[in-house]
Order: sequence, then C-alpha cells, then structure tokens
Amino acid sequence: MKKLQKITFLLIIIILFSSCKNNKNEIEINREIEFNRNVLTEILPSIVDSTCQDVRIFSNPPPRYGKLIFNKEGYYVKTDSTKATLEEIKNLKEWKQQISDVEKDTSKVIIAFDPKISCYGYDYILDFKNIKLNGKFKLKNINEFPKENIVERKYKFNFSGVLKISKIKFDKNKESGNLNVEYICGGLCGYGNSIYFKKVKNKWKIIKISENWVS
Repeated sequence: MKKLQKITFLLIIIILFSSCKNNKNEIEINREIEFNRNVLTEILPSIVDSTCQDVRIFSNPPPRYGKLIFNKEGYYVKTDSTKATLEEIKNLKEWKQQISDVEKDTSKVIIAFDPKISCYGYDYILDFKNIKLNGKFKLKNINEFPKENIVERKYKFNFSGVLKISKIKFDKNKESGNLNVEYICGGLCGYGNSIYFKKVKNKWKIIKISENWVS
C-alpha cells in the first residue's frame, strides 16, 4: 500500500512539473510571438516601400532607342542613342508620357497581403489595417480575393501583386534580424528577397536587401 502511495505521489509530481514546464514554454512562445508581431508592425511600411512595385511601371520597360553596338565577338557593348529612328523617338515620347501619367495618378495601388505569419510552430494574424503606410500602396487581405489566379484577373482598382512575409529571425540579443518576402505580380513576374534590419536609436531600420530569386 505504501509503495502504491509513493508511486502515485511521484506521478503527481511528474505531472505537475511537466505542466509547469509546458506553461513556461507556452508563456515564452507567446512572448516571442508578441515581440515578432510588434517589430513587424513597425517595419511593415518600410518593407512595402522597398518590395512592392506599381506593375504599370514595373512591367513597362522603356522601348529601344538607338542603334545597338556589338563587339567583334558579337557581344552587346552599348546603344548609340544618336542613331535613333523617327519611330523610336516617337515610341520613347509616348512611353515617357505613359509613365508620367501613372506617376501623377493619385489613386491607391492595391496589394493582396497574406496577414497569416507562421512563428515558432504557431500562426498569428498581423493586424495590418491599423498600420499606416508611407506611399501610394494599400494592403488588402488576400482572403478577400479569389483563391485562384489572383494576379491574372482584372479588377476595378489598380492591382499590382501579392505580398507574403515570413516570421522574423532575430539574433541572440534581439538587436538585429531578417525575414523573407515574396512579391508576385504575374504568372512570370515576381521576386523573393531577404530583408535585414537592426535597431538604431530604438527604431528598426532596414540595412540590407538580398535577392533570392526573380522571375
């Protein structure tokens, strides 16, 4: 009987210890998630500015203007703009006007944003609607769009792409970190970057952007 009591007592201790440990781990995870959320909230405007593009400009490169010059091996060297044809001069003028019209357009450029951030095995939703952006871009929840072919559909507003962001990976002292972003603007239009940032005078600043892939 005494032996059974001892075993029962040990089991209770083990269960209590395990429960306390799990509670402690859960508290730590919640703290990490909240810290991740707060930092991401602060730097999201800078991420949008450095990542998103107005597809009306991004997908409209300048037309050829001048004669292409190649070396003896057949490699391109430069373009002699003094040899531009009348047609090329006309096309360049029209292109500049198109770009100017887009830049003067004050309507918002809509980006489909996935607010679900995976962090330490958990998902949390970033409340981006209360985050004030700096420029002409406006984020809209990706769940408000059709589930398929988002970037290939026609909309009644200026739509430019889909933005997805990973969780932030911090250094040991939580004074610097990095995350990955993906920006998709078409079937064969998009890129992925790693964004590095650090704390400078109590504010998080982007210090480097590395390109991971481009399409």
